[in-house]
Amino acid sequence: MIGLIVIFFIHWVADFIFQEENWAVNKSKSLKHLLKHTTTYTLVFVIFLGIIKFLLELITINFEFYSVYQILLFGGITFLFHTITDYFTSKKVTERFENNHLGSEIPNFGMFTIIGFDQYLHQVQLIVTYYLIFN
Repeated sequence: MIGLIVIFFIHWVADFIFQEENWAVNKSKSLKHLLKHTTTYTLVFVIFLGIIKFLLELITINFEFYSVYQILLFGGITFLFHTITDYFTSKKVTERFENNHLGSEIPNFGMFTIIGFDQYLHQVQLIVTYYLIFN
């Protein structure tokens, strides 16, 4: 459970804090901006997980919690699925934003609903990948 809480925190940091506004606005129109975002996102994940691994092993003296291979595999799978997800969802978000369709009456299929669905897809991928690789 604590592992998923950490994974979701890293996701928030990587997906929002480490995404330039220019990338967020243009990733629906430019593969370059999309790949800048998803590469940075993945690097933040790999670095955070590497730091956590180092600190846990330092504290517990030579007990390996997970391997560098597992971290890199997690990063690779996450990069692939995050890129695919954002490729499609960012196009829908941009379409809704440009049409000033930010929200609507229920059922609400506006821009913010698409962003929420994007986050849902990322969380499902992170949970599945986490359990397949780290458990």
